[in-house]
This record gives sequence, structure tokens and C-alpha cells, in this order.
Amino acid sequence: MKLLLFTFITTLLFCNTYNSSNNKEAKAIEVKNYQTQINHIKTFAKNNAYNQNVAIMIDYSLHSGRNQFFIVDLKNEVILTHALVCHGNCKGKNSSDLCTNFSNEANSYCTTLGMALIGERDYSTWGSSYKYWLDGLEDSNKNLRSRVVVLHSWEGVKDEEIYPNTLAMSWGCPTISLKMLAQVDELLKNEKKVLLYSFN
Repeated sequence: MKLLLFTFITTLLFCNTYNSSNNKEAKAIEVKNYQTQINHIKTFAKNNAYNQNVAIMIDYSLHSGRNQFFIVDLKNEVILTHALVCHGNCKGKNSSDLCTNFSNEANSYCTTLGMALIGERDYSTWGSSYKYWLDGLEDSNKNLRSRVVVLHSWEGVKDEEIYPNTLAMSWGCPTISLKMLAQVDELLKNEKKVLLYSFN
């Protein structure tokens, strides 16, 4: 995907927990135009009875030092917050700045694209003491659970963009900061059957 012109999304109300009735802090977020991806998530969620309030998407076309991880308000079609996320090293096929190789194969250490369901919360030995299982919903990512590709955190992921520096790579897991995983954790206490859409 070619990089589109940056534009300011409508000023949002945002706090650590996804709860529009309690939002108090106004915050404008500068991101690409993701209307096509948001529409795709909305259609998929509606057609398959998944959460139609909120979703997560990851844009792997961006430099790893840029924010690639987005929590999306599907009803208002706006991005609530964004963050850094590690991509898979793909056994040396990927560079630390860009993720260009993807795979759904076991032991590939690659990032996988497609629509996934965020599953149950479980214990983690990485970062925070918990992680979320991911279940692939398409042929491109149906092996996520068997590959143990999970959403987890790591202390080395910063809470702000580090561009032009690069982010460390993972073994295929989307890996975010401890702070961002805590926000996701709060979100998932109230929102069930939330989708995670990875694309490039």
C-alpha cells in the first residue's frame, strides 16, 4: 500500500478505558486515511456477528518506528489511539524497519495478515503477566493459535514513535508496550468478540 497523505482525524474524546460517556480528554490523532480498512472491518463484523463497536487494526506497510497499531471506534469511524507494534523477523527475511514477508506456516517466525478474533486472556512469560490468544478467521491466518501467535507486551516497546529508529522484531507475535496492552485489557473487559485486522 502506498503511503497516503497524512490528515488529521476529527478531534476525539479519549481516556484509558474505551467508554465514550466518560471521555474527558480531547485528542487529535494524525494518521493515514483508513476508511477502506474500517469499512472492511465493519462489514466483516456485521456479516459474522462480531463486535461492531470497536476493533483493532495493524498497518504493516509503515516503518516499524511509526505507530502501526490502532484501536478503532467503528460506530464513529475514528481512531481512538495508536501505538508501536513489533513485526515478525520471518527468519531473517524481514528487516527491522519494514515487514515485507508474511507467512501462516508453523515455525516461520513471520507476521500473518488477515482478520482475527481476539480470544481468551491467558498467562504470559513476556512483558505483562498476561496475553490474548488470537484465532485466525481467514485462510491466510487460520494457523495463528497452533503457531502460538498471540497479542502480548514487551518492556522494549516504547509508548511513543521512535522513527527513524527501528523497533525490535518478534517471532511473529504482534507485540506492544505494557501500557498499550493495559489499555487493550481494559477495553476487552467491556467489549467481547473484538476483531484484530492485520494488513499491509
